[in-house]
Amino acid sequence: MAAIGVSLVALPFLAVTFPPAADLPQHVAQVRLLGEALADPGSPYQVQWLTPYSLVYAVFGLAGAVAEPVAAGRYALLALAALWVAAIHFLAWRRRRPAAAAVLAGLLVFNQSLYWGFAPFLLGWPAFAAWFVLTRRPAPPPGCRLREGALFTGGALLLYVSHALWLAAGLAWLAVDATVGRRSVRELAPRVAGVLPVAALAAVWFGGISATSFSTPPLWLDPLGRLRPERLVEAAFGGLRGGLETLGLVAVLGWLLAALLGHSGRLREGVDRPLALLSAMFFAAALLGPDKYTNTIEFNTRWMPSALAAALLSVPPLRLPPPAARGVAIALLAGWTLVTAAVWRRVERVELTGLEPALAALPAAPRVLGLDYVRTSRWLDHQPFLQTFAWAQAIHGGSLNFSFADFPPSLVVYSPPRRAPWTGGLEWYPQRLRSGDLAHFDHLLVRADPHGHARIGGDRATEPVTTAGAWRLYRVRAGPAPEE
Repeated sequence: MAAIGVSLVALPFLAVTFPPAADLPQHVAQVRLLGEALADPGSPYQVQWLTPYSLVYAVFGLAGAVAEPVAAGRYALLALAALWVAAIHFLAWRRRRPAAAAVLAGLLVFNQSLYWGFAPFLLGWPAFAAWFVLTRRPAPPPGCRLREGALFTGGALLLYVSHALWLAAGLAWLAVDATVGRRSVRELAPRVAGVLPVAALAAVWFGGISATSFSTPPLWLDPLGRLRPERLVEAAFGGLRGGLETLGLVAVLGWLLAALLGHSGRLREGVDRPLALLSAMFFAAALLGPDKYTNTIEFNTRWMPSALAAALLSVPPLRLPPPAARGVAIALLAGWTLVTAAVWRRVERVELTGLEPALAALPAAPRVLGLDYVRTSRWLDHQPFLQTFAWAQAIHGGSLNFSFADFPPSLVVYSPPRRAPWTGGLEWYPQRLRSGDLAHFDHLLVRADPHGHARIGGDRATEPVTTAGAWRLYRVRAGPAPEE
């Protein structure tokens, strides 16, 4: 069943060239910058080997070793989605939960973390699944406590290099499990001793980050509104416009309700209590956590897909023959992924036209300013093309108006930090472009409507390189900058 689930989830990734994951090109560019930093000690980059979020670049690096950058990004994101789904089936196997529920939970990988391109966070869920299984081990014999401590050190380190938030979740679960499970001091001692070195490393790292611009205070936006149906749909999925995601949440909640009602007389025997408790912990984080913290957006809602996945695994099986239940789950997942694949293809054929020729026309090591004047999508939520211009650096090297190397916690960062002389935040707000900004770039990679392209292409400051599609390339020359 795991193979079926992973195969169905792979369909949308195989249907397109550019999966609609906003940060994906920046992650691929980080791999290129890593190669430049290692090859040239005099480069402007520094590698932060002890930062969290580093493990995901092993996935991107392996993909980059067998494919060119655009394909490598797609393969790496597909691998992360496959690992996310495989982790659910791993938990179902270890906890002896219904395979049908694990198949249905595959819907939840198409969540806002995937569409935003939060690649390290996606990788953190499989690491946490391994951690959850580790915490459910029985107490070791007295002579094996050192080995037990080493296992927990390794598990905590795996969480840390996946994503700092997953380490925090792992430590929170360790405390919850210890409290509710009433574990003895003898049982807890090697576990706590094992995680302390990693917790200390994380504390040192967080102390350094707190002194940078990356640190921001917690921000709550309309916390009571999180219970509105549309907000719950966005928290569970949060990638596609239209009614598909509402139907997905209805399917998940309907499955949970049917499972509970079908065993209402003997829920105590049918519910997996540790998984239910884990689900409740993630629900609490999704409903009570801040919207943004330490420059991390979607801080709270990114926990909702894991909460629902754990809930699906925790409830008893449906009152259907197992083959019938598996058939229903496979049909739901297949329908979901086929529709998703169709939407992704439409996005690529309409909203990414011109991108490939524009990228192909760039020279080596260009200085690229990326501007998305449209900013939204007809079929996708948020700003799905926020970082699309970073494909220029991923493919050709050079520099960008904004790079993940400007983020203090990234694997590869500018050293010393770059102080950009142009207007900041143009990837978010292209209308803030000023005439003097163009002097720092030799190319513009622009998404605009036909009127916008006509205005930019007719300006004396730019010279069109490509002339068709939603995305076009312009060469910068002397003259006033285009205004919006």
